[in-house]
Amino acid sequence: MLHRKTLALAVGLACLTMSSAVFAQQSGAPVSAEIKMAETLPEVRVTATVDDSSESTHSYAAHAVTVGSKIPQTLKETPQSISVVTRQRLDDQNITKIEDVLKQTTGVNVTRLDGAGNFNTIQARGFDIGSIQLDGLAISQGANYSTAFDTAIYDRIEVLRGPAGLLQGAGEPGGTINLVRKRARADLSGSAGFMLGSSDTRRAEFDVTSKLDEAGRIRGRIVGVVDNRESFVHAVESKKFLGYGTVEIDLSSSTTLSLGATHQKTDSVVDQGLPAMANYTLPNVPRSTFIGSKNNVQDMETDDLFAELEHKFDNGGRFKFAARQVDRGMIYKALRANGLANVATGDVAYQTVNFQQATKNQNLDAYYAGPFELGGRIHQILLGINHSTEDAKSRSIYGPTGTFNIYNPNNDIAYPALDLGNYTSGTQQTQTGMYGQVQLKPFDRWTFLLGGRLGRWETQSFNPSTGVISSTAKPGTQFTPLTSVIYALTDNSSLYGSYAETFVGQTAIDKNGRLLSPRTGSQIELGVKSEWLDKRVNSSIALFRIIDKDRAIEDTSTPLNANDSIAGGKVRSEGLEAEVSGQIVPGWELIAGYAYTATKYLQAPIAQVGQAFSTITPRHSFNLWTKHSWTSGTFNRWSLAGGLKAVSDFSSGTGATRVVGDGYTTVSGQVGYQIDSTTTASLTINNLFDKTYYEKVSNFGRQNFYGEPRSVMLAVKKMF
Repeated sequence: MLHRKTLALAVGLACLTMSSAVFAQQSGAPVSAEIKMAETLPEVRVTATVDDSSESTHSYAAHAVTVGSKIPQTLKETPQSISVVTRQRLDDQNITKIEDVLKQTTGVNVTRLDGAGNFNTIQARGFDIGSIQLDGLAISQGANYSTAFDTAIYDRIEVLRGPAGLLQGAGEPGGTINLVRKRARADLSGSAGFMLGSSDTRRAEFDVTSKLDEAGRIRGRIVGVVDNRESFVHAVESKKFLGYGTVEIDLSSSTTLSLGATHQKTDSVVDQGLPAMANYTLPNVPRSTFIGSKNNVQDMETDDLFAELEHKFDNGGRFKFAARQVDRGMIYKALRANGLANVATGDVAYQTVNFQQATKNQNLDAYYAGPFELGGRIHQILLGINHSTEDAKSRSIYGPTGTFNIYNPNNDIAYPALDLGNYTSGTQQTQTGMYGQVQLKPFDRWTFLLGGRLGRWETQSFNPSTGVISSTAKPGTQFTPLTSVIYALTDNSSLYGSYAETFVGQTAIDKNGRLLSPRTGSQIELGVKSEWLDKRVNSSIALFRIIDKDRAIEDTSTPLNANDSIAGGKVRSEGLEAEVSGQIVPGWELIAGYAYTATKYLQAPIAQVGQAFSTITPRHSFNLWTKHSWTSGTFNRWSLAGGLKAVSDFSSGTGATRVVGDGYTTVSGQVGYQIDSTTTASLTINNLFDKTYYEKVSNFGRQNFYGEPRSVMLAVKKMF
């Protein structure tokens, strides 16, 4: 479990770092006066644009976000819990996968479903994050898809915890993730780099942007990635290729058209994890153990096409229209464990299965956001409309079964030839909504945010081969309000309170064969946000409570049909989240976050009432990463960084069939060197003390995963 001493040490370190820097600043200590820039090479930094119209940042502290509202705002002006991973932090930590970003984000839990980390579900505050936004347009996250593109194409990652229905309609109350892409710039610049590391990791990438005409009215940017790596799990490997391109055209001095496309292809050997033992303990086998065939397949391909037209008005307002289509395809062929393993012999049943899925998401969104004057004061208004469709189809076939031994695995088992046949399962979902928000500032220190979304949602299940519709849900028009109030305690700090509602479509059916009505819910959140040290550091602390009701539970009035459900379930999630991020002193960056999350069944079958409903969510979690770079003195050109991740116990299942994952703490370290004015190198060691732990557990006969052992990564980057 997560020891109190470990947690106290981690929190204490973050607080000590913050307080010492503040003391130095306030006491007039010469934080940067002794730095003699003329005697040193300039520090290499990657520019990260926070928003189209905002200034660049070289820090871990974001200047503005748009994930909670289309209106760019500072974190202090946003009455919701938001974490931002800036481009600078992505580069410093050499993070290339969104899943790895989220594992180090305050209050976020990533549940891995395959060995290569391509299939994942993401939770916040005990609930799934059902969709991911690409530049503000939501698409379903989907457990059977790679969560997102490689991080090389993103400028920043905004994580909102709590309801996000204002902009994306029906969705889980856990939150959303907004992935903000890199944009084309007029000045010629770019970078090229490579990584070499453990598990035969070989990665190369480039990023180039420039104007395409003499006046700079047409600009382009291209990003390319090749990433090949094996795994600490025997026979598991992954190959990834990504290409991204975008063009921006100034139609006038105030109107810009943006066009772009991204293609990513990932080919891997699918690993569906270890089984639990028959006594519901976790197997004590080498971390390299693979329950599968070396001929297993996990291939994924994603294409993203987008267009944006933006007009900026003289009063500071903007109109924006965006269209996006994302096509995703996936096929896997898996020989995998399919039952509990015999404790004495290690024998476990296996199955073979081929599965294929294809999904098309289309989004249209148009909005106006801008200021208006009322009562001698300036306020803000947002008005918009969006429409989205999702078409998904899948097919699967199960093949031969047999017995596998976890103590003596045979990964040379031949994989059978299986014919998938026609697509047999399909779903179509359509959402249309109007959204709006007004930000009123009637008094000097007060801001009131009143808004909501009026939307219609429809879904149906059908057979893609025959066209026969099996079920349809049309819950009618839904209104989801979002109201907040912000009070400026000082020029640097604000107190806020917010209330939001949610609704979530359900797939369970009642005794009459009809889909259940959507789940409904609400959240109350109270918090304080602050800016420190000339806005170089952001801090936040928030308390929240979510009630989610009308959940599908078994209909006990029809005991002969266990598939019948009623909308009678109710759960609660409550907790605390705290975070500090930014530049403590020039050259010293810090991000630290703690989350306490408690979930409970309030109404459910008697055996579940009072129990945790999200057992996979650790009650306590803490993340820390800090980096210091020297630009003078003995350690000129050198940097030193370190991180820590700590979580308490988590589990899967209930009662006697519960599998428990012990809490764990892992430590990482990094040393960097600035070779010349445009070239840097770093050596990163993850899981520095080679901690053996289970990162994910399942009470089923597979999908228990060890965390990665100690690994080393060398990264070199050249800027131009």
